Formats: sequence, structure tokens, C-alpha cells
Amino acid sequence: MKKIIFFSLMAILIIGGVSGIYLTRYYLNHEGAPVIVEIPQGTTPKQIAEILKSNGVIKSTLVFRAWVKMSGADKLLRSGTFNLNKEISSIKAIWHLVNDSGTPTYRVTILEGWRLEEIADELFKNGILTEKDTFLQEAKRIQAEGFLFPSTYKLPKNMPPSEVLRVMYQEYEKNISPIIKSTQNATGLNEQEIITLASIVEREAVYNDERPKIAAVYLNRLKIGKRLEADPTVQYALGYNENEQRHWKKGLTYSDLKYDSPYNTYRYPGLPPAPIASPSINSVKAVLNPTQDFEALYFVADNTGRHVFSTTYHQHLQSIKEIRGK
Repeated sequence: MKKIIFFSLMAILIIGGVSGIYLTRYYLNHEGAPVIVEIPQGTTPKQIAEILKSNGVIKSTLVFRAWVKMSGADKLLRSGTFNLNKEISSIKAIWHLVNDSGTPTYRVTILEGWRLEEIADELFKNGILTEKDTFLQEAKRIQAEGFLFPSTYKLPKNMPPSEVLRVMYQEYEKNISPIIKSTQNATGLNEQEIITLASIVEREAVYNDERPKIAAVYLNRLKIGKRLEADPTVQYALGYNENEQRHWKKGLTYSDLKYDSPYNTYRYPGLPPAPIASPSINSVKAVLNPTQDFEALYFVADNTGRHVFSTTYHQHLQSIKEIRGK
């Protein structure tokens, strides 16, 4: 029955003769970029058309609905997750939704402040990736660190690494890029630098109200040429710690602060060469809108996850003594 519907559609197209043959060949073979489309259960043909158009699969909802009605496929369209392509014909979209079995998806949450290795671990643990090495190699090749949007995703099992990266980067472009482009940027930083600083702020901050202050401290330091001396950059440079069984070493030593890496902001001035993690929207906004007229150059974490900010090094040392005393 399903094949009959497809061939009926094909027959209608080729009735027009040579021009029909040309159009059929074009629309069935011309495909854009791959895209994953989810059709929820109980979705009407009209809603399906809107979903397909919003994902760039079809150009016209009216044409899609007309073909569905003429072919009698309205009762046969499946729900589920489909691996389609952008810019395909309504006929081909209908064929896939009738003949393909929707791939089940699984929820996986990527947290703010995770580095590529942690993202790969979570995707592998949930069966989205069959292995991590290819994903990490490709992610590092395209310099994806910091540009994979932290969120909860619905993804199929055994997904190609390049496709996972594309989906997560698309979410970055949808959620982060517009903020950077629409915000008046007085920092003098480009997008790469904004994300780099935001990734440091993400690793430092616990409370949202402190993010603009932390960002202001680092921007103040950059302005006067003072090294950032940010612990997260050292943790990133050191990589996975076998003793602590974690990617971000907790107990940094003076020896760690001397570790030779361009990411070590205790040794090298300016920003590290690239982001160290995926920042949240709030951290990006904090870099673009730091606390105004905030002259602090130092901060230290107290025992609650908050920070004490200081303008001078002497004040900073006093704050450290008071916190340790407690």
C-alpha cells in the first residue's frame, strides 16, 4: 500500500511529459544538509508540515498538505525521529514519513561548564556515541570547545559524531550567537574571545548575580595587562586527574600553577588561546554586560560558593586570612 502511494505520486509528476520527468529527477535527488526531525505522536498533517518547514526540509506547507491529501497518506504518516535532508520535495518527505520507522530518541543533558571530554563521556554513557575518540578528534579539529551549547537533547543511539557536533553547534548559533550580535559590545573582544572569557566565568561562578562581577574583574585585568591568574585555566591545562578521578583537579598546588601551557593564565598574559568549556547564556551575558564601575582586581571563594572581591592585593590577602580563619 505504501509503495502504491509513492508510485502514484511519481505517476502524477511524470504525466506532464519531459518537464515532469526533469522535475521529478531534480526533486528526488536534490538534497541539502542532513537534519534530524522529531514528529511527536498525535501530530496532525498540518502540524507535520509546519515542523518540516521550520527544519528546512520542505519549502511550502501548502504543497506538502496538498500532496498528503491527494495521495491519501494522511492516515499513514508516522511519528518518531527521522533522519532527513533539507530542501527535499514534499513527495520525498511524505515517502520517508510513510516508509521509514521513526528512530527512538533518548534524552541526554549536557551541563554548563563541561569540557569536550565530559561531553563525550555523557554522550557515550547514554549510547549516543559508539566510541569517544572519533568525536573528540573531530571536535578538536573544528575547534568546537566552547561552541557546543549546553542543554537537554533528544538524540538517537549510535549517532555519527559529526552529526552530534552539528546539532549541538546549531543550538549554539540559535541561542548564543544572536545575543552576541544584538548586544552592544564595549569589551573590545571578538566572538571567540567573548566565549573564551565566558567559559572561565562559567567555571568560577556558582551564583548568577556574581557572574557580571567576576567578568568585570577579568576585564579589568585584561585592560591593565595583568595576568588573569584563573584557576580553571590551569585545571583545563592539566587535564584529567587520575588521583581525583575527575577532569578538573580540585587541589591545585603551587607546582600546578607553574605548569607550562598556553592555557595557564598564571604564566601567560591575556586570554587563553580558546575556550575551556561550554558557557551558559548567563556567563556570556555577564561578559557582554559586566558590573559597571566595579574596580575589583581580585576575588576569593568563601565557604558558601560565593566570592569576596578586593581592589588591592593587600585587601585580597586579608580576605583570604578571614576565610581560612573561619
